[in-house]
Amino acid sequence: MVQGRSRRIKLAGRNPEQAASGFSAASQRVMAYPMFMSTGTPLEIPSPAGLLHLRPEREDDRDFRYRLFCDSRQPEFALVLPPPVYQQVMTHQFQAQTVSYRNDFPQARFDIIELDGTPIGRIVVDRPGTMVHIVDQAIVPPLRGRGIGTAIMRAVMDDAADAGLPVRLEVDSENDPSFRLYRRLGFVPIETVQFYLRLEWRPTVSPT
Repeated sequence: MVQGRSRRIKLAGRNPEQAASGFSAASQRVMAYPMFMSTGTPLEIPSPAGLLHLRPEREDDRDFRYRLFCDSRQPEFALVLPPPVYQQVMTHQFQAQTVSYRNDFPQARFDIIELDGTPIGRIVVDRPGTMVHIVDQAIVPPLRGRGIGTAIMRAVMDDAADAGLPVRLEVDSENDPSFRLYRRLGFVPIETVQFYLRLEWRPTVSPT
């Protein structure tokens, strides 16, 4: 059970039920407070699929995170390796990612995304001060393409806009399935870092 009260991300001028049923308008704005700043506060975000609950990761989420990790790899990877070898490689990479994320981003939010009480995804958001960095985000395959990722991304972007900060993230390449989503939301490639393509979104500055 998650301790403490959750923050519901309200969209300006609409209640959560209205927002969830008609969440396509890009003009919807999150109320101004740094919702991803606190690392222990559960959050609620409306989406077309229903109200999403974001709560801190727990140790008993490990099996779910491992399945999600494997589901988020390129499918061709599983086809070129025998199943036992594939599982061994995935286990090693999953452990390496877990350790590196915790070491590299000690102040980040590590959240499990739930819908109707069931884990359906994960998001890791770091705020080093100069930007909002989406370290990792993934949704289970059966629920992809239903606006869940878009709803979460818009919440992060609106939070960053309230703070006047850009949002950055990395993808494997332009062939990454999520690349189209990020481009549609206004992210642009800014550099190649090792094996990744870094994208950035900047809030629109209103003329004074």
